[in-house]
Amino acid sequence: MKTAKEYDDTAKREVDVDVDALLAAINEICESEVTRADDGDPHHASVNGHDYHTWRELAEAFELDIHDFSISEVNR
Repeated sequence: MKTAKEYDDTAKREVDVDVDALLAAINEICESEVTRADDGDPHHASVNGHDYHTWRELAEAFELDIHDFSISEVNR
């Protein structure tokens, strides 16, 4: 399971995000493949030629709540 830290503005702390679960959910929603950037940035992904620079930005673009993909939520 690939995880990443994402700052949560609501809780004012970093949360661990299950990146694999987030990408799987987005793959279910859209017909295009989600690709991770080759630029070395671990938070950079692309869908349909649109670049996203944070996992939160990517989740919001597909009307997903990043909190649903936090490690504590995934393990419930």
